[in-house]
Amino acid sequence: MKSNNVPVFLNKLLPLFLIWISSFSFSSILGQSKFPIDTLFRQKDTLILFSDKSWEFIRMINFDGVTNPVLSNICQARGWQEDWNTESTHTYGVDLSQLQDTLWLCTIDDSHMEFCIPHPGMVTSTFKFRGKRFHYGIDVDCETGDTLKAAFNGVVRYAKYNDNGYGNLVIIRHFNGLETYYAHLSKLLVVPNQEVKAGDVIGLGGNTGRSFGDHLHFEIRLLGNAINPEEIIDFNNNVLRNENLLIHRDLFLYGKASSSYSSSSSSSSSSSSKTTSSSGAVYHTVKSGDTLYGIALKHKTTVKQICALNGIKETKILHIGEKLRVK
Repeated sequence: MKSNNVPVFLNKLLPLFLIWISSFSFSSILGQSKFPIDTLFRQKDTLILFSDKSWEFIRMINFDGVTNPVLSNICQARGWQEDWNTESTHTYGVDLSQLQDTLWLCTIDDSHMEFCIPHPGMVTSTFKFRGKRFHYGIDVDCETGDTLKAAFNGVVRYAKYNDNGYGNLVIIRHFNGLETYYAHLSKLLVVPNQEVKAGDVIGLGGNTGRSFGDHLHFEIRLLGNAINPEEIIDFNNNVLRNENLLIHRDLFLYGKASSSYSSSSSSSSSSSSKTTSSSGAVYHTVKSGDTLYGIALKHKTTVKQICALNGIKETKILHIGEKLRVK
């Protein structure tokens, strides 16, 4: 008896067979050794195994790296690069500290609503200068072998050992346009071009690379520019701070914050915006363009501390001329 499932099955295999034949033929003609030798089916993905022991997800073979069309349009309009490189950690040449306006991104939306804390450990080191080097992420305490999870839905861009200090590193480009970095892993459990969901295990905690003790080094970047993860995630309560993320230059002034930013800007503008009361409390007068993060950076404090001193929320809209206590 003829099975009605045979044609459907053959239809699924035909594209894979053609890819195999095409790759094998070209490999023979060009003298290359890489050609498909097997296929594996994983949920909605099909994994192709090549003769050089590499592999690739068929759905992502022609992937151009665009996960957020809105951000992609912004990049194209400004001439910014948004390539897809599975071999390099930092692939952009965009300096967002020069941004003149504000971009609006959604960390989660109706299409991708999931979020997961990468690891529910204690934050042991924050986003700040450590000696002469800037620490572009946060460190979360973990033990070797602890499971580490993807923060948002996305596609793995990089998953290999990194010689520049990260050790075993996973980078995921998310559908919100951000990239998250998970460093010092003891084991990688994902491969480049693999689509993952928030909460999927992407590796195991460890102590590889330039690391002094088991921990997860976690970064959030936009077009290669690091953002303080605590601006986006509340690591005390393991939740998102806000579904909306406003991108402006103040988020990226940390590299200039040690001497050039805090001293030069304070000499030109702090004299008129900073006042000290008789009790020793320090106040800042809001000027055009000020943000809570920029004010905190200028006065060497935190947004959380400013909010606590003034009884306000981090989402408060600032008004020119308003006085905020900063210390």
